[in-house]
Amino acid sequence: MLNIFDIVKLTKIDHKEIDSNQIVVTDGNGKPNAILTELLNDVVSNMRIFVDMNEVYSVDDLMRELSEHTPLPSDVLEEYEKVLREPIYNINFVPKRGQVEVIVGEG
Repeated sequence: MLNIFDIVKLTKIDHKEIDSNQIVVTDGNGKPNAILTELLNDVVSNMRIFVDMNEVYSVDDLMRELSEHTPLPSDVLEEYEKVLREPIYNINFVPKRGQVEVIVGEG
């Protein structure tokens, strides 16, 4: 099963890596999960600043890079890891908004 990291790593919009404001976490009914979305947006922002995603192939790789290249405390990195490992059930592209909805949990 794919997880959120896989989607962040593989998804491109107009041939560019997704930006933090382009990804939203929702439940199976399409209701946004504000907590996971905010946490994921923070992860993606820090990835874009501190990590070359061409050199990262797994959540473990990303966590290692973030711990080496950011001043983030270990508890924050643990939360990042949790959201990145969250299994996804579906993905929905919203072209008009340039967004990707990552669906976690069944409807």
